[in-house]
Amino acid sequence: MEPFFPPPPRPYSPYAPLRTRARPNDTRQREQRRAEVGARSTTPAECEAEIERIGRQLARVVQDVPWGRVQNDAWDGLCPFIFRLRTFDRVRVAAEEVARTHALDTLAFTQYALRRWYCFWGARLSEQLFIRHRNVAAGPARDHEVDFTIDGVPFDLKTSELPRAFAKRPEDLIRNPAEVADWFYRRQSRERRFHAANRLFLVLHDPAFPEEAWRLRADVEALRARIDAFLAQPTYLEVTVPDLTGALHAVQTAIILVEPLPIPRQLPLGFDESSPRSAGARGKAERSGGSQLPLL
Repeated sequence: MEPFFPPPPRPYSPYAPLRTRARPNDTRQREQRRAEVGARSTTPAECEAEIERIGRQLARVVQDVPWGRVQNDAWDGLCPFIFRLRTFDRVRVAAEEVARTHALDTLAFTQYALRRWYCFWGARLSEQLFIRHRNVAAGPARDHEVDFTIDGVPFDLKTSELPRAFAKRPEDLIRNPAEVADWFYRRQSRERRFHAANRLFLVLHDPAFPEEAWRLRADVEALRARIDAFLAQPTYLEVTVPDLTGALHAVQTAIILVEPLPIPRQLPLGFDESSPRSAGARGKAERSGGSQLPLL
């Protein structure tokens, strides 16, 4: 048997190509790539998997984080990690570390970062609910004017709670959608991200609890129902909007109103005290918060 000798090392060449791939231990770049891959899910199965993943994570914010504090540039600049981190727990850990480093109120800053992360990934959730349809294709990566195309027509998707200007007349979203669309174009994203291109506006409204409309960003079934209904028979508005120079542009747009899905009506159940099953049924009802029967 011949003795084993390792092969001689490959000679160094100054003409060898530079290494361009990220090193395996570069956690930040790996997470960024994973986030971009998730955002570019294209097949129905990939989209459904991403929808389910995002929905689970956003539910953590709905359960644990109160809504509040006006957005400000200083704190925005301290939490760019919200765009690459994909889980509630990773965002919380990163926010707590930044708060300690900058001597901030840890709880307040962590909740602030989680709310921003919630809005960002809520927008991704809505995009995935569109892209799962066969006639919808994902837009180019990092193109802030095109989130997807519908039958080849490019659109930017915007999500917003019902503006205060329409709080007392939400019916205008149905009766006068062109007025609402014009209002959004003239007031939203007037800085560097403004563009006079096609947009779809998802407008969130909770008639019973208007201040809770933000929760709809994570309500997968309510979003799915309205997006599916829109794509089943899409109807667009043509409006003329000015760009930052004042030049007018004709654009296609639509207002898609998202409200909570109706809850099944409930009827109270009475128990016959003489029945041998009444005690067990009553105990189960008390543990579940009441004894009610849904009417579907």
